[in-house]
Amino acid sequence: MKKIIFMLSFSIVAFSCGNNNETDGLSELKEKKDSLKTLYDDIAIQIAAIDQQIKAADTNLRLPLVTLNTVEVKTFNHFVEVQGAVETGGNALLYPEVPGVITAILVKEGSRVNKGDVLLKMDADVIQSTLTEIETQYDLAKQIFEKQERLWNEKIGSEVQYLQAKTNKEALEQKLKTVKQQANMYVVKSPITGIVDEILPKVGESANPMMPVARVINYNETYIKADVSENYISILKEGTLVNVNFPTIHQTFECKLSRVADFINPNNRSFKIYIDLSNVKADLKPNLLADISIRDFSQDSAVVVPSSIIQQDRNGNNYVYVIADKQNQKMVKKVIIKSGLSYQNQTVILEGLLGNEMYIDKGSRSVQDGDVVEIKEVGR
Repeated sequence: MKKIIFMLSFSIVAFSCGNNNETDGLSELKEKKDSLKTLYDDIAIQIAAIDQQIKAADTNLRLPLVTLNTVEVKTFNHFVEVQGAVETGGNALLYPEVPGVITAILVKEGSRVNKGDVLLKMDADVIQSTLTEIETQYDLAKQIFEKQERLWNEKIGSEVQYLQAKTNKEALEQKLKTVKQQANMYVVKSPITGIVDEILPKVGESANPMMPVARVINYNETYIKADVSENYISILKEGTLVNVNFPTIHQTFECKLSRVADFINPNNRSFKIYIDLSNVKADLKPNLLADISIRDFSQDSAVVVPSSIIQQDRNGNNYVYVIADKQNQKMVKKVIIKSGLSYQNQTVILEGLLGNEMYIDKGSRSVQDGDVVEIKEVGR
């Protein structure tokens, strides 16, 4: 053993000296590195063997305590997890078309309204007076035109009188139409059928086109919209089952993708998905946060272990520790594995384990291959 350690020390010194020699080539350095690694591995093997002899000979040695569990063979599902928000078929924030003073509020918050219903009225006395004046003028012009038209049909009077009466009537008719449209601008109507969510001003307060006065929400078409990475565009289809969790209201529902968008956003390389919530019986509010789980992979009879027990050695190999029986003792055995997908601390094992092996759960970080251990607990 001393001879080996001396050889290792000598090699390290030789390597250090050689490193200062500018004439050493790259190939020579690699050869020295390989020889040192081989020597290191030989010493590590001998040290491990001596440790085992010490453990076998030392009756007072306290064995490491570990807990065991069984490698499971079961169905494994993998989910894509994204976040989205509740949206509705209509969420209208209403603004007046002209400035004015609120004279009447015809609905209450929470009232159901139809498209076109008047919600608020504003002071329109001036425009109303103008409208009344024009209506009077129009009635007179209409009577004159009708009389002039009868006379013209009987070949009485001049064509000029007839055309003047007709033009005057049509001009007042158009003006009346314009003023009525202006008068309608002094009322605020609902553009959709839905529920009045809020009324912002009070009667007597001023309103202007820059400030909203009401909000109407249509809850009949409720859905979730979310962004998903383009990596899943070939997996997610219309009708795919998803789990939707609303953490705020502590409720989870199974739904289906109602639509998958075709456009990929070049800024974040994602596309949009839509989930119909029309059949969900819950008090869902616009912009309510939702956690969405979409199953993109499923395998029956998969070999599965907890992700936390998988370790990696210095060569980049993933491995787990299992227990082997040797000479009536429980000995640690290192098993190199090839792992697959992971989800919620569960990893699929593609190679290395067949199932029903006993793996070290707690204490796996404090043992090494070949150690004799004491079993504290066996899980199921």
